[in-house]
Amino acid sequence: MSSAKTARRQGRQERAERAMAQRRSNVLFGVVVAGIAVALIAAIAVARTAGEEPAAAAPSGSSSGSETVLGVASDVSLIELGRVPLNQTVEPTWILTNFSDRAVKLEEAHAEVLEGCCPGPLEFTKTSLKPGETARLVFPLQMHEGMDGPHDFDVHVPITSAGESELMTLKVTGDFSA
Repeated sequence: MSSAKTARRQGRQERAERAMAQRRSNVLFGVVVAGIAVALIAAIAVARTAGEEPAAAAPSGSSSGSETVLGVASDVSLIELGRVPLNQTVEPTWILTNFSDRAVKLEEAHAEVLEGCCPGPLEFTKTSLKPGETARLVFPLQMHEGMDGPHDFDVHVPITSAGESELMTLKVTGDFSA
């Protein structure tokens, strides 16, 4: 065979091999892109089902009253959540303001269950208040199946100032149901 024919055959073979390599590269690129797309869609789906957004209060809720102990006043004393769907987090929140002329300490608050069950944690934004300062007290609640029905909590907040200690009592009610 002539060297020209051999060169053409080798050229065609090289072009065929390059075309085959290009096709493999394109297929590999497609597989990688598809894998990334599937991972992204899965991440979005997981993020959407990761939990419910906490709500400040149930739509039918209301609040009233005020409580003052050792110069510390609550913005409200009673939070009535009304009907709350199961598996929905609600966050009854009180603003406590030190109107006295001395520093006060908000000791560890605790919830007393009068009806229902399963109080959540009580969380202060701060526990030492100088005159004029405020703190938020948040009481996240979420009930599941088997925990439904009326709930009634007294939230007790021990307040200490200049060697004196008194108890502030706040209240939360709600009907957790499907």
